[in-house]
This record gives sequence, C-alpha cells and structure tokens, in this order.
Amino acid sequence: MNLLITTLGTSWQIVPELLGITNPEQFDFFSGSEEAVLFRKEHHILPVQECWIVTTEGQHDLNTLTAWADHWHIKLRVYVCQGVNTFLNQTELLHMRSLIYRAVFNGTQTAATGKLYLSLSGGRKTMSADMQEAGNLFGCDAMLHVVDKYGLPKGMKNDTLLADTCGKYAASFTPLIVAQNLKPSLVVSADYTQLYPKDFPLPIQHETIVSFAEDGSLANQIQERKERSSQLYANFYNSISRTADDRAWKKGNLFRELYFLHPDKLRQIKLYTLGKDRTKDMQIIQAFPKAELHSHLGGVLSPQEIICVAQEEAAYIPRANNPASAAFKQHIDTILSYKHDVCGLQKEIYSPYTDAQALRHVGITAYQNFGRFQGSALLQTRKTLTKAVELYAQKLKSDRVKYVELRCSPYNYTKLDLSLEDAVACIMDTLEQFSSDFEYRLICIINREKTLAEIDTIVRQIIELRNKNARFAQKFAAIDLAGNESKASPAELRKSFMPFLENCIHITIHAGETENAKSIWEAVYHLNADRIGHGLCLMEHKELLNSFISKKIGIELCPTSNDQIIGYNNKQDSYPLKAYLHAGLKVCLNTDDCGISDTSVSQEFIKASQLCSGLTLWDCIVLIRNSLSLAFCDFNTKTALMHNFEDEILKICDQVF
Repeated sequence: MNLLITTLGTSWQIVPELLGITNPEQFDFFSGSEEAVLFRKEHHILPVQECWIVTTEGQHDLNTLTAWADHWHIKLRVYVCQGVNTFLNQTELLHMRSLIYRAVFNGTQTAATGKLYLSLSGGRKTMSADMQEAGNLFGCDAMLHVVDKYGLPKGMKNDTLLADTCGKYAASFTPLIVAQNLKPSLVVSADYTQLYPKDFPLPIQHETIVSFAEDGSLANQIQERKERSSQLYANFYNSISRTADDRAWKKGNLFRELYFLHPDKLRQIKLYTLGKDRTKDMQIIQAFPKAELHSHLGGVLSPQEIICVAQEEAAYIPRANNPASAAFKQHIDTILSYKHDVCGLQKEIYSPYTDAQALRHVGITAYQNFGRFQGSALLQTRKTLTKAVELYAQKLKSDRVKYVELRCSPYNYTKLDLSLEDAVACIMDTLEQFSSDFEYRLICIINREKTLAEIDTIVRQIIELRNKNARFAQKFAAIDLAGNESKASPAELRKSFMPFLENCIHITIHAGETENAKSIWEAVYHLNADRIGHGLCLMEHKELLNSFISKKIGIELCPTSNDQIIGYNNKQDSYPLKAYLHAGLKVCLNTDDCGISDTSVSQEFIKASQLCSGLTLWDCIVLIRNSLSLAFCDFNTKTALMHNFEDEILKICDQVF
C-alpha cells in the first residue's frame, strides 16, 4: 500500500494540506489548482491509503484532526511520544528522533509494495530535520513539503472539518519535493550489519491514537553505526592511499578498489558462477587483464603456426658436412610437406590421440612428444625464433595478458649460427616490440633429463650471461627445473643449483605433476623453490601445505595440460584448485603450452571451472590477483601492475553488473 508519514506540531491543518496533494479525489483541498495537478503528474504522486503521524504529548488539536479524518474517511494512525513535550533537554530530543526513525523504518516495510512519502512540514525544526534524516537512512519514494505563502488563512483556523474548501485555499499553498527515490543507506542495509524493522517494532492497534514509550534505542544504534562507519571510512581510505612507498600489496590486500563498488554489484560478482553462459563468461574473462607465469616457448605454436614459422626458412640451404644443419633442413622440409594439409600435421603431432576426447590422461611422455615439431628442433635461426615469439606475443595481446614470464631454453637454440647471447637478444627484441601491450620477464629452463655435467655447464652459462649482459639481467626472472620428475630429484641437483641460490635467483620447479608429494617437498627444502609448477598432490601432505601457506610459496596450475596428462575427469578425486583456494594457498592459472594444449589464459579459467564444478567470478579475480602477487618482477613493476589491474577490473565489473 501507499503510506504518508508526517510529524505534527500545534497546527493540525498540515495533514489536510498534505492529503489534498496526495488524495485529490478523496479530499478536494487543491481543487482547481493547475499547479497541484502538474506537481502530482511531474513527480508521480499516488493516493495514500494511510497517514501516520508522529507527535508530542500535549497536542490539543488531535481530537479535531481525528474528527476531520473520520468525516473524509481518511485512515490515520497517531503515535504520541510519551514524556516528550517541550524539547528542553537532550533526552526528549533523542526519544522523538528515535520514534521518527522507528515510524519510517517500519513504514518502509508497510509500504514495501507501494509508495512511501515523508512530510517535512509539521512540528518543530528538529522534527523536520529528523524526518529528513530518516528518509536518507531508510529510504523513501519522496519527501514532501507544503509552504504557506501568506500564513494560515483565517477561514481555515475556524473550519474544523474543512467541509467546503473546494480549492478556495489552494492559492495560499505551494507543494514542493525535497528529494525523491532515496535508497536505504548502507549504515542500515549492509549485509554484514543489516538492521530489521522487527527488531524495533511499532504497535499496530485499533485505536487511532497510541501513546508510545520510546526508549531511544534505534537513534542510539544509528548514531553508533555512523561513528563506526566514519572511522572505518577514514581507516580504509588511508590504507588504500597510493603513495610512492605504498607496499600494501605485501599484506595480501589486493584489488581493494573493488570494495568501492556498490555492495549489490559485489554480491553479484561473488555469486556469478562460470558455466551457465560460456559466451558471457569468455567476454568477461577476456576483458580482464591477466598474467601468465607458466608458459613454455617450446610449446606455444599450433600446427598451423608451426607451418607458418617453418616457412620463414623454406629456402634454407644446409651447410656441408654439418649434421645439425642437415637435420634442421630435413625438419623444415617435413613440416612444409604439410603446407596444404594442416589437419595431416595435426594428426601426425597427436597420433594416436586423434580427437579432443582421446587427448586426456596421456601421461607426461606422450604429452612432451606432442612438442617434437616445434621447440629447439625448429627454433635454431633468427627467423624462426623471431617468428615464433612474434606469434606468441600476438596471442598474449589478443587475450589481454598484461604480464608474462616466458620459459625458454636459449642454450638449446645454438646448434647452428646463434650464440646464447644472440638467442636471448632475439627473444627480447621481439617481445619488446609489444612493450605497449604487456610487460615480460624470462625464465630459463633446466631439463632434468640432461646429465649433471650438462646441467653444470648451463648453470655457468646463465650466471655468466647475467653478469655481463645488463639487459638480460633486467629481464631474467628465474630458473625453472622442468622435465620428467622421475629422471632427477631436487636433492640430486642441489649442488648444481648452488650458484643460483648464492646469487638469490628465483627458482620455480615442476613437481607433484606425475610424482607424489615427496617431489614437492624436495623442491622446497632442497632447492628453495619460490613457486611450484603444477603441484597437484600437495593436499596429500598437510604439513607441507601449511608450510606453503606460511611461506607464501605459490602453485602454478595449468588446468588443460593437467587434464591432458593426468585425466581429472576420469578420477573420483576432484581437481585440487578449490581445495587450494579454500586453504588460503597462493595459486594461479596458466597455459603451460598454449599451442600444444590449444588453449589461452582466458580459456584456462573456463577449463578450471569445468574441472571444479564451477568457479565464481570472485574466484577468478582472486586467481588473477594471486598471479601478480607471485610474479618474479621488481617491486615498482609489480606495484604498477597491481594498480593498473585493479583499475581495469573495477571498471569492467562496474559496467557488467
């Protein structure tokens, strides 16, 4: 129903003036007033079914008012605040304010399916101010005010029923709208501290006039909340102030600008689950800025792109008596024999796994074999290396990946004419052409399947290049120990890795992908890993899991390749992502080999949601935040990325919801 609430002082006629505005068919006070007609039309004022009045004791005109209401069949409900009369002390002011709040609060519930109008015309100035504040706190459809232009007409003072007004006093009054369509304030409506009318009841009795013993509790509650919210705002604002020395991301409180969204929008983000509308899911995730921390250059090309890269050296002439050169030429020719048959090359690459359903639970050896046509077999010249990196960079750009740590083995690209320094420069030159699109870092791979002597040589080469090449040193982020976990344990490689440890170089290690949790334990406690690639079995070792959380060691999950290698859809135990998130583990999503697995960073979020029976958009934002938190880049770069990411994600969420 529609409801009008007003305060009342010594002049009872304010109620007929208001009802003349809201209920013209019932009471013709403004009959013939074009101003009143336009006012109602412009502000969509509807007739009310009840009028509630809040007033003081000693109001001598209440009997006259109720007689008038009975005559015109107006339903009134009058609440008299016990003990309040003169407003000579703070207690009276508090109790009247609290009763006004209580009436409006309960009125929002009574008029839940209709309109709630509040009047600012009746009673003392403090009562009008309290009514206005009640509207701002609890919400209303309109705040009304009626201004008498020349004082109360003499005829109205003596006409107790206003029986024959018929518009003769209309010219003496002007209706005004102070505010419209006010929503409840977060002081009372926020989920975590929401107030309810049932906790501050107002008696609904048959009598028109009710004497109510207000205790001031609601007004006190509101005041306390205002004070707390003011303090919270100040503290929160200070905590997010951006200064040159802002290191707040270290505390884990990232993307805090999202809390500037309206709570309804924030609630929608937390409830929005991927999987119901794949098109919308992809649009949102692709729009988000993202980071990629686990991506191998040796697996970034699709079959079509492998052919495209090979064409860069279609006219390559092998060197006489050079086995490596002849092998490279033969590899190029083999790829180009599929130039007009991409499907044929795809079948050759993935044989005997001829369709997407079969490409699951294939094991690590088969998965690694899928990369035999690219990687170091193909990336042996400046042309092929440049083209491969360029194609990959274009993928990152189109997927809105704003930060990438690219894993590569540049010392494996030196079988022909490139030196280690040449190979690294070629990769960096190409990536820097996309510097306006994303920030990058390089991670150098050491393969477990090499001999200890070969590993020692690679370690020495990387350290030497880092020491003499300032450009490489700036972009070199970490070492990655990769390859089949069964070939060499972290414990066996500690001596070889000691130069990295001595130089405080970040280390990320493939562990717990195909082996048990012991492999992860060794990676952390023998090689001081800062992050773990895959780490799928960490839940098996609770103490180690707790250590990861306390030390903030990250997990780089790669959902598509994890499913292709392990086959999670065929396992009764679920993919561990949600368990990791719930445990408070720093975990992020990556592609591993976007070309081999035919995926992108955005698609990995969709795949992860499928493996976990649904991720919320909030989960996705946490995962993106984690990826930046775990990034191996300098503080200034990370801080800038954090701020840019949160600004963009805030804008996107504000637009979508």
